[in-house]
Amino acid sequence: MRENGKVFLGSSTNLHGPLNKHRFMLKIGHHDNKQLQKDWDTLGPGAFELEILEVVQVKDEPTFSLDDELTLLEQIWLEKLEPYGERGYNTKGKRLRE
Repeated sequence: MRENGKVFLGSSTNLHGPLNKHRFMLKIGHHDNKQLQKDWDTLGPGAFELEILEVVQVKDEPTFSLDDELTLLEQIWLEKLEPYGERGYNTKGKRLRE
């Protein structure tokens, strides 16, 4: 978020579906994340920006798992950004996987 620097981190194999869902739920005032909803209502959608942090590089290997790779990347970014409490909208220990 531009206004306060908070982060809401998630991951998905389908980028557009979850983003549309989050925007819709925020727009109608029923997002599950109450703090994010409050800030959206107070500051407006223009105070938020979307950024793709990393895209999974698919490997042509028999043991490659897109789901496992995505989980690993999400964990790396959660540890790096620590988007909890005053720093973000995530809940510690709860993955936002869609």
